[in-house]
Amino acid sequence: MLPEKREYQIAMESEAGREGLAVWRRVVKSMSGPQKVAKAFELTEMTRQIMREGIRRQHPDAGESDVQEMYVDRLLQYQGTSLAEVREKQRAQ
Repeated sequence: MLPEKREYQIAMESEAGREGLAVWRRVVKSMSGPQKVAKAFELTEMTRQIMREGIRRQHPDAGESDVQEMYVDRLLQYQGTSLAEVREKQRAQ
């Protein structure tokens, strides 16, 4: 049996979480394929905006290019690498 996704585990910790998960499942089940794809893009963009806003709050003096660099670095960290590592590999080529 596969381990449960962390999001599912968190949702199941409270009545509100369980209810929210049930509603979300009903909404997704009622969507067409193209609607699901559109929602995925919408949620992805929302996540990007939230991440960038968090970086701006943590680094209020950072310029937009610095915010973008920190954003990309965080995305790479989720993949087990970093912007510094990618740049080093590019220099070595």
